[in-house]
Amino acid sequence: MAHDTGRSTRRTMHRLTVAVLVSAIAITAVASPAWAAVPNPPADGSAPGAALMTSLLGWLKWGGLAAALAGLLIGAITMGVGHFGSNYSASSAGRKWLLGGMGAAILSGLAWTIVTTLFAATGG
Repeated sequence: MAHDTGRSTRRTMHRLTVAVLVSAIAITAVASPAWAAVPNPPADGSAPGAALMTSLLGWLKWGGLAAALAGLLIGAITMGVGHFGSNYSASSAGRKWLLGGMGAAILSGLAWTIVTTLFAATGG
């Protein structure tokens, strides 16, 4: 009998979950026209602190590239020491650092392109 009670509880939870999802979809569909009425003013450079924000973003970009270079160098050294010292765990850690450095370099280099593409895709 305990088995039947668990099945019944699962069915009830499943029905409740479906009911909540259907309600949320219905409310979202009805409220969508109201969300479309929100104005979207164009971006311009006259905002207070815009020059400081541009400088800060430039520093963050170069900081990210420097961190990526450090990750590549640390990974290469660690992987070399692990390989020549027959230490698999050090070699494996070095590969992770190398991949992390590559990923950080890619993200730092493509950050502006990604942001402008997403901004243009949303109608900005």
